[in-house]
Amino acid sequence: MAPKTPKPRSSRYRDIATRLQRDIRLGKVEVGNLLPTETELMARYSASRQTVREALRILRDQGLIVRRAGLGSVVIASEPPVLFTHSVTSLGEWLRYSNETYRDVAATRDVVADRALAALLKCEPGKHWFLIEAIRRADQFAAPLGWTEIYVLRKFAPVVKRNDHGRTPVHEQIAKMFGQITEHAQMEIFVRGMPPSIAKPLGVKTGSPALTVIRRYYGVQDELFEVTVTTHPEGRYTYTMDMHRALRPPL
Repeated sequence: MAPKTPKPRSSRYRDIATRLQRDIRLGKVEVGNLLPTETELMARYSASRQTVREALRILRDQGLIVRRAGLGSVVIASEPPVLFTHSVTSLGEWLRYSNETYRDVAATRDVVADRALAALLKCEPGKHWFLIEAIRRADQFAAPLGWTEIYVLRKFAPVVKRNDHGRTPVHEQIAKMFGQITEHAQMEIFVRGMPPSIAKPLGVKTGSPALTVIRRYYGVQDELFEVTVTTHPEGRYTYTMDMHRALRPPL
């Protein structure tokens, strides 16, 4: 039996993809021209073929290149399209964002829920939270995909210091650090006008159409321990879900 090909380290192929994105954006590889071959990229970055292919897949999914048999990778755009499509096939994927996006932390602070915030989070007024505010991105060059507010119980605040904080869902980090199990989760999606406090960092007008996704995570005894509120400007993020009819088991 042939040995299994090891999976590339996620930071490695993303780093290569980021470098190639920068070269394309700066015009080092112009639209209509070919990227270096896989073999050339392997030598340039001292990377395996699988790692290089994963990096090229990111560029392809972002609409920067197309792969053509016998020709190579052709650059078709200098900037990735603003729209990011998140396809999910399971509940687990539905409760987390795509692995091809990340959070860029903007600020953190302690907050106490007033009546308006309590109504949004569905918690009691006066509850203490640790708030992590971040911009969600697909890469450092494209327009922001959205603004995320992550409310966690104050005892879970140290998650923000983790090396993988921007790439890993916070509820998973809380589970690893504190053993907090998610007994059930709830997701709410609605459309609203873009709040003035986050319109400028997202590069849109106050009151423009926005899609807001709220995820609430509950532990034992139905304790609400995390709420994430992510707001996407119109046309920057799309959810798709594939569902299949399950066959009845034989009697």
